[in-house]
Amino acid sequence: MNQKILNSHNIFLVDAIGALLSLVLTAGILPLLSNWTGLQPNVLYFLAVFPLLYCVFSFVCYKLTSRRPWMLLAIIFANVLYALVSGTVMLTVQGITTWGYSFLLAEILVLLGVVLIEWSVYRRSFGKTAI
Repeated sequence: MNQKILNSHNIFLVDAIGALLSLVLTAGILPLLSNWTGLQPNVLYFLAVFPLLYCVFSFVCYKLTSRRPWMLLAIIFANVLYALVSGTVMLTVQGITTWGYSFLLAEILVLLGVVLIEWSVYRRSFGKTAI
């Protein structure tokens, strides 16, 4: 994605859309495929709480006319937390299939890519020391 297009305003919209996609996949589609993934619906619903909260937070931040640096830092931290929780699920839940590991690994890699982009927007928009 062109970094000149992303700024401290629309990065929240991008994050909200990504969280919505993750929510639909985690809570809507994957529970139907639990035999293939080895991820039980209760685990998937637990994981879905994170993108649900992030979607709401990011969309509210996008709609606000005044954004503060802490808002972007909060969603960066939240995305790192979700990646860590997904990694913990990957390492601790028994019976996950190759498809389940693939989904969790893809989710973690996408999250880390988003974090890098958001951190770049943060530094460009608010400077290196703004909090």
